[in-house]
Amino acid sequence: MIFVWGSRGRTKSISQGDFFCPDCNSRRSYEMMEVKKWFTLYWIPVFPMEALGQYIECMGCKSTYNEQVLQYDPEAADARIEAAFVIATKRVMFKMALADGEIDDAEIAEITSAFSNITGREIEAEDIAAELEAARADTSTVRDYLEDVAPHLNDSGKEIVLRAAIAVAKADGHVDPEEVSLLADLGSALDMPKAYAKGILAEEGIAA
Repeated sequence: MIFVWGSRGRTKSISQGDFFCPDCNSRRSYEMMEVKKWFTLYWIPVFPMEALGQYIECMGCKSTYNEQVLQYDPEAADARIEAAFVIATKRVMFKMALADGEIDDAEIAEITSAFSNITGREIEAEDIAAELEAARADTSTVRDYLEDVAPHLNDSGKEIVLRAAIAVAKADGHVDPEEVSLLADLGSALDMPKAYAKGILAEEGIAA
């Protein structure tokens, strides 16, 4: 008698749920699929030999992903990015204002107004003292600070932060050459293309 034996992979669904599908760009149902190698006799699966792995399959587009895709939450990611640029914008504005020493009520009023115009948000009164203290305690230069936060900002956030720094520089009615040089340096610290940063300065009436 001739025995025909071998092995083959078999896939089955082991769990279901919903997730954000990168290909569909929306929430979809998924199945977690498990692949096992089975011993076959006369091409009939008899018993499983070993697990080969698992993957996620979107029930909408049928794309497959590593299990880590279930951890992806774009809304949470967007919230983190937004929080990062809001914090960076406030910190840069106060650090710019403190660069020449102290900051008076008129400068604080300019900062709060500019912040609202640029970000569409308000700086709460109780935040001002905390921001001032944080800016004073942070001994890094504005450039050093921005080099640290730049990796956490998207392109839009970087532009908003640069425009915030410009607004503070223009608050006294003129921008001197040292401030122009600093603003161009901040664009570099934010890892913005030189032409892009220069274009933003030009829009704001600053020739770099």
